[in-house]
Amino acid sequence: MKGIKRLLAGLMCAALLLLNGCEFRDIDLRLFVVAIGVDLIEDNPGMTRFSFKISIPIGDPKSGEEKSMVITQDSSTIANAVRQLKSKVDKEVDFGHCKAILYGEAYARQGVEKVEDWAIRRRDIQLLLYPGVARPSAEAVLNVVPPTERIAGNSLFLALSSDGTESPFIVKTFSFELSRRMREKGKDPVIPVVEAEGDTMLIIDKAALLDKKKVVEILSPEETKLLNLLTRNDLRTNFPAMTDGVHYDLNIMTTKARYQIMLLRREKRLSVTRSGSGETLRKRMNRGKCPSGNSKKLSRL
Repeated sequence: MKGIKRLLAGLMCAALLLLNGCEFRDIDLRLFVVAIGVDLIEDNPGMTRFSFKISIPIGDPKSGEEKSMVITQDSSTIANAVRQLKSKVDKEVDFGHCKAILYGEAYARQGVEKVEDWAIRRRDIQLLLYPGVARPSAEAVLNVVPPTERIAGNSLFLALSSDGTESPFIVKTFSFELSRRMREKGKDPVIPVVEAEGDTMLIIDKAALLDKKKVVEILSPEETKLLNLLTRNDLRTNFPAMTDGVHYDLNIMTTKARYQIMLLRREKRLSVTRSGSGETLRKRMNRGKCPSGNSKKLSRL
């Protein structure tokens, strides 16, 4: 019995010698890519410019000492660009905290399926990326640093995720949703448009419509708000209304929409039913006093 135990112990020790150690690197030996930008190079059609916004780890994020940098690399593919990126830094590049991938408008109008497929297949990139179209370029948007930003790229992520601000003009889309709609029949993908205004401000009030692979139309802010009303419930927004010569500003707190595509002979019609509840912010009368019964009429708008 003792011999069997010694034999098993010896086999276990021999098996341990065959195990490989993990290649773990401390946090001070890592550089975290928080956002990726893709731009078209006009004078070199065969190459693409990839921008990587890298957050440099610091001791306390609440101290406000943000450290980040944007490294650009021209390459034919993003996989090759990542390999060339590692030759420009002295630490291991980590994509585990990457939360956004922005496509320049010129590049997005030619097609985003190649980079999107790479992001979906790479194992260390989350499927909860926020894709978007950048104006005037993805590199310019990644270089914007708002004064309210405490962590590299955090202002962009808070806006696109609706965790920091709730706006009826921002379309919320994840990378897995974009990839799924690019492959399935039915709904076309819609992603937000991020514009850089100077070096300290980002404007997100438009949406880009894709025909499965490339951007074909940029929606205006009002069109983007109407799109959100059709696709999202409980959207907080405001609407002007008029009844019996009185103008009202309505603060809508809850919304619900239903739409149906009807085929009438050779015509296609879209029937939309919207409902919501809220409160009156301001009223302005054109003539006389506010007519009685207006509150009942507004409750049915």
